[in-house]
Amino acid sequence: MPVKRLGVASPAAYTNAFTELATADVACVASVIIANKGAVELNATVYVEPVESPGNPSNYVYIVNSLLVGVGQSFETFRFAMTVGDKIWVAASTANASFSATVAYESSGRSNIIYSSTQPGFPQVGDIWVNSSSGAVGLYTGSGFNTVATVAPTGPTGPTGPTGPQGVTGPTGEQGSGISILGSYATIELLEADNATGNPGDAYIVSPNVYIWDEQNSAWVNSGPFVGPTGSTGPTGPAVTGPTGPTGAQGPTGPEGGPTGPTGATGATGPTGSAGATGSSITGPTGPTGAASTVTGPTGPTGPSVTGPTGPTGATGAQGTWDTVQPIEVKSDTYTLVLADAGKLVRCTKGTAMSIIVPTNAAEAYSIGQRVDIMQYGAGQVTVSGDTGVTVRFTPTNKLRATYSTASIIKIGTDEWVLAGDLALT
Repeated sequence: MPVKRLGVASPAAYTNAFTELATADVACVASVIIANKGAVELNATVYVEPVESPGNPSNYVYIVNSLLVGVGQSFETFRFAMTVGDKIWVAASTANASFSATVAYESSGRSNIIYSSTQPGFPQVGDIWVNSSSGAVGLYTGSGFNTVATVAPTGPTGPTGPTGPQGVTGPTGEQGSGISILGSYATIELLEADNATGNPGDAYIVSPNVYIWDEQNSAWVNSGPFVGPTGSTGPTGPAVTGPTGPTGAQGPTGPEGGPTGPTGATGATGPTGSAGATGSSITGPTGPTGAASTVTGPTGPTGPSVTGPTGPTGATGAQGTWDTVQPIEVKSDTYTLVLADAGKLVRCTKGTAMSIIVPTNAAEAYSIGQRVDIMQYGAGQVTVSGDTGVTVRFTPTNKLRATYSTASIIKIGTDEWVLAGDLALT
């Protein structure tokens, strides 16, 4: 697979304009190397402009955005696919950035899939011919092209004809060549997503059809159902059961046990013993009265614990929804946020620069996790900063990038906030 350099550039520091690094002239896989040649760190951005939608920012694909590159460091992006006409644009916060785009691509070679209205000359075994007129797909076996499928649109199904007699099974042909079944997918969209390009002879099953890579048209072609013929059923072997042997004669019944012996006589009852003498009943004298007791008697039982009846449960409030309207607060000059701004969109309409100030927790006790959205609606650039004692985290700057840019300020600590959104590079 050949590799070539598609473009190099060392643009000036970013001032609201990107520099075109390269335009793809082949279908390829590309990466961009960014090097910092200066004495200060810089931020770099790389995006791809698809050939299908030139000049449409909503379809730009950002490879890196505001990537921090340290002094003397370089960075290579991940590999990304490009088609002919795609453009790579770059920008950096200083003039000390160097960009280089390198691509790897498939070189042209022999294809064994031919798409034409006439039969190709000098075919080889395994070549596939897709007839562009009839849609028939033929496989060359050495003696000619045998039609194995069709890519023509399917017409209405006619009535089923009568079943003809089964012909004799022909001899097994020699093994074919030229197509490699590499796997299967549930849909053609999944196949194309994972395999934007293929090699001649590559094929995948998208049940029940087989799709073959057409090098001439750079597309996966449906070559019909992937179903082999059903082999003939072999003969059923004979079911043999051996003869049943004769039943033997029943033997005589064995003798029962011997006779029961006689019961012995009952023995005589012994004499009853005489009753013993009754003991005397004597009560001893009464003892003297003891001293008064100092022991406290037991505590009486605790009275029952009575709990009054529970009052009825109040009605459940209405459930919130995601389509709740966000309030919009319009500000035309520098403004310090208040607690009532939580959850609102602050629209800044000033024609010149203005600031949004984040107050201290002591002044406005926002809860951690609350946020305020900010939009630069006017021409004046909006800067978001904290009051004395308040820290605002951001990258790369605390300024909104341009008109209609939007950012969110979110509380993450007692006097600590983070700013995130469409922020200016410098």
